[in-house]
Amino acid sequence: MSTTPEENTGPENTTTEPEESGRPSFEPAGVETETAEESPHDAAEGQDPDQAGDPNTEGAEPVAGSTSDPRPGGVLSAETFGLVALVLLGVTIMSGQLLEMLTSMILVSGQPIAPEQIGHIELQLMMGGGVALLAVLFAGLSLALINPGTRPWAKWAATTTVIVGLLFVVIAAVAFYMVPEAAEQMMPPIME
Repeated sequence: MSTTPEENTGPENTTTEPEESGRPSFEPAGVETETAEESPHDAAEGQDPDQAGDPNTEGAEPVAGSTSDPRPGGVLSAETFGLVALVLLGVTIMSGQLLEMLTSMILVSGQPIAPEQIGHIELQLMMGGGVALLAVLFAGLSLALINPGTRPWAKWAATTTVIVGLLFVVIAAVAFYMVPEAAEQMMPPIME
């Protein structure tokens, strides 16, 4: 039983594909298409396999200190610390206590106030200023962790938080400095 190649129409004869002359090619100009004899590793000897066929990376300089494409960080990345800084700044802004306390100190204008209130006022100013300072520290950490793979919004968020957070720290310091002295306690007359 002998068979000729014309009689064999089974799945064994699928190694050669007909030339696709009728289909349009969507390859960019100047890029050679890969043939059956050529593998991706043969075409890109000495190159990164990801960059072998990418026309956008040809002629581009590699990033200093990086052998592969930069990737955004994971859990402890610039984006994460930028979001934490934004949340802390939001707490500072939404509480409104720093601006309210500064306004109160301006309105009091050095007049003595009750001694019981001074401790509360100072504590509120320290807490508000402390949260604003924490926001600045987290934003600074976010800026320190920036790499080429960091998303642009993380840079903007961290920079904005540093600027606005420092303004709130200054507001807290000025209001703390403006806290007036305690009024003298009036002693009730002693009854005999």
